[in-house]
Amino acid sequence: MRRESALKTARQLPKGVIRDALLDAASSLMREQDTVEIGILDIAARARVNHGMIRYYFGNKEGMLLALLDRDVGVRIRQLEALFRLDVTPTERMRIHLEGILDTYYQIPYLNRLIQAMVRDASAERVHHIAEELLKPIAKAQHRIIEDGIAAGEFRQVDPKLFYFNTIGSADGLYSNRFTLAAVFGGIPAADEALHERYKRQTVETLMAGLVA
Repeated sequence: MRRESALKTARQLPKGVIRDALLDAASSLMREQDTVEIGILDIAARARVNHGMIRYYFGNKEGMLLALLDRDVGVRIRQLEALFRLDVTPTERMRIHLEGILDTYYQIPYLNRLIQAMVRDASAERVHHIAEELLKPIAKAQHRIIEDGIAAGEFRQVDPKLFYFNTIGSADGLYSNRFTLAAVFGGIPAADEALHERYKRQTVETLMAGLVA
């Protein structure tokens, strides 16, 4: 009876409030624990709702994690759309784009690991969704900036596919390697704002140096 009462109370709240609370809880736990292997009971406890709410709003844990990907990556895709409305050179557009990717991985250090977990043994439909709706728009946008830069004489000839992996590998490197940061370099357990800004500046300059003609 207590569980049914909790479910009834939760369902009376605005749907978006509970849904967002669960997504925020999952995101914060993955950042704090440095893993995508988190339990539904822990997620529900962090969100302060009954764990049955995960099934009620998302169907299951995988559905919730896919919704988290949709939310987090969707925000970045909309930012890319705004980027192409700016009246700037390809060089400046690429710089803004690269800074945005570094900021993304600082804010969502589990992103690559979550994507890999979500496509492992997944249905063809889910794999198609993640590839077409979440990943390709970013890769195509970067490809477009490179083509514009080459046409304007600002960039040298580079392979857009390889430059994409250069970008993602560089962006993911620091934030997904807490052990190396702390144990090898004697640093803090995770990148803070100051280290992030230093890393972003150096990484963007390094990538741009290999791109600019």
